Amino acid sequence: MRSPASSNGEVLSMPEDNRFAGLGDAVEDETPETESAGDRESTDSGADDGGVELEHEEDEMDEEPDPTAFPFDDTTKKTVYVRPETVDDLEDAQALVDAQLRTEHDVRNLTGREFYDAAFRLAAADTDGLIDEILSERERDGN
Repeated sequence: MRSPASSNGEVLSMPEDNRFAGLGDAVEDETPETESAGDRESTDSGADDGGVELEHEEDEMDEEPDPTAFPFDDTTKKTVYVRPETVDDLEDAQALVDAQLRTEHDVRNLTGREFYDAAFRLAAADTDGLIDEILSERERDGN
């Protein structure tokens, strides 16, 4: 496996026990020097919010109060591991929920954090359904 190089051509070593160790340093080396700390904060925060750009939300928040179910500061970032087809299905569901909220309830600006929070709360409330789904997938996969 080839070690990554920083923007100045320096080869960065990657420890064998943690393939992601040192990745932050490599990314920091590649950050354009013209980018300000405020720009980095906007980019980082936007990724945590289901891909919505924070700058756009800040402009809207200046004009009117935040219509979302809860503020961004009340969230916790958590990494989950799912199959690509599951992510595709969930993104399709998000688009359908967004469309139905707009057309049937006149609710706009659905954020990723609202959608994913609702999806996780729904899953947590239906543990019998989760058990059935897990057992079904294991049987299908032959485990």
